Amino acid sequence: MTAVTAAPKRPETTVSGRFGLTLGRRRTVELWAFLVPAILFFAVFFLFPLGYGVFMSTTDFTTGTFITGEAPFVGFQNFLDIFRADATGIAIVNTLTITVVAVSAELVIGLALALLFTRRFPGSRWLPALILIPWLLPAVVVATIWKSLLAGDGAINDILRTLGLPSTAWLADPTTALACVIVVAVWASLPYWSTILAAALKQVPAEHLEAAALDGAGAAKRLWHIIIPSIWPVISVLVVMSVVFNLLIVDLVLALTQGGPANSTMTLGVLSYRAAFTTFEFGQAGAYGMLLLVISLGFAIVYTWLSARRERAER
Repeated sequence: MTAVTAAPKRPETTVSGRFGLTLGRRRTVELWAFLVPAILFFAVFFLFPLGYGVFMSTTDFTTGTFITGEAPFVGFQNFLDIFRADATGIAIVNTLTITVVAVSAELVIGLALALLFTRRFPGSRWLPALILIPWLLPAVVVATIWKSLLAGDGAINDILRTLGLPSTAWLADPTTALACVIVVAVWASLPYWSTILAAALKQVPAEHLEAAALDGAGAAKRLWHIIIPSIWPVISVLVVMSVVFNLLIVDLVLALTQGGPANSTMTLGVLSYRAAFTTFEFGQAGAYGMLLLVISLGFAIVYTWLSARRERAER
């Protein structure tokens, strides 16, 4: 019998590139070449501002600090001061109300518009492009236009008087001012929602919808069981972005009502802005920022829990 000899082991790949690097080392260098800029960007534009905000919220940081460089440590005093302020509780409620109502309305109306744009009707080609105009306008311009429309002698009241309906100074009335702010915020964001969702709807398999229709599923069942699950990743991203935008809403409120009347439209973002650029209490502004961060983390935790629950249900 002839002895079977083991095949010789192949030597490890030592192919060198242009700079004398092996294939494995070159891949490592390429990996770090992509990672390092992202890490630096994250550190400079996220970690550093976050850490500096925490520092400011625990110090007596005022305009004098820029000259002397001294910011006495005060611990949680800034947080105690902002929670003692009467406007803080109202601002928390208003901020949460704007966020929840605006995001819900943007999702429902934006999806309805997206479904409309998937159909053919007169103007279906140019209307999606035309509806983008409000989203392209700066927030201050949008607020100025709506402020003129909602004024006591504005166009909306003129139409109501013509129809014989009661009119009011919408932004000057504490009972209607917050609702008006929400309407304007939703109006400004709807083009973005409808455009992104309309693009996502094009990726829904048409054969699934046709099969469901043949099985007798109505429009509501096709929407709930086929369309929404198919575009759920897109919806999730839009919801997260909209939550962040509405939690930090400042410019729209300042241009419309400046937080009034009687703090009825005051938000945490506006309070932080006032503390920083009106009273120059940067420590309190940092405390408001940390409070917004905690609320944002709360929304993130709830969103993560709901997403995980949905994934478990789909398995």
